[in-house]
Amino acid sequence: MRKSLLALAALSALIFASPAFADTSADAKTESSYTAKDNGGFTAKEKTENTDAAGTATEHTATKKVDIDSNGNKETTVDVKSTTDPKGLMNKTSTEVKDKTIVKDGQVKHHHKKVVNGKTVEDKATDVQEPQQ
Repeated sequence: MRKSLLALAALSALIFASPAFADTSADAKTESSYTAKDNGGFTAKEKTENTDAAGTATEHTATKKVDIDSNGNKETTVDVKSTTDPKGLMNKTSTEVKDKTIVKDGQVKHHHKKVVNGKTVEDKATDVQEPQQ
């Protein structure tokens, strides 16, 4: 009887301690770049990849481009894409946001588009007059 209790106690300790020995490592990687242009504009990119202990992979990419012409008109484009892929099949989600702003001769035009899992959920364009100084 005593041997049975000791075996049961040892087995219980092993079962409850098993989560402590589970793999809890995570993997992450980030890359970024910045390129200046002669006209005062630039291109900036950042990419982050992460895999957590549960196996969920996350990727986030952001790109910003700014172009300025000789008249001082400016075009800014920002693209952001995020993807989450939990371990398993057919459960990947993605979100993509694109913003474009054009400032030309005192007029501001802005376009915003958001796509979630391939479906457009927002698509807006606005025109704004800049106040005269």
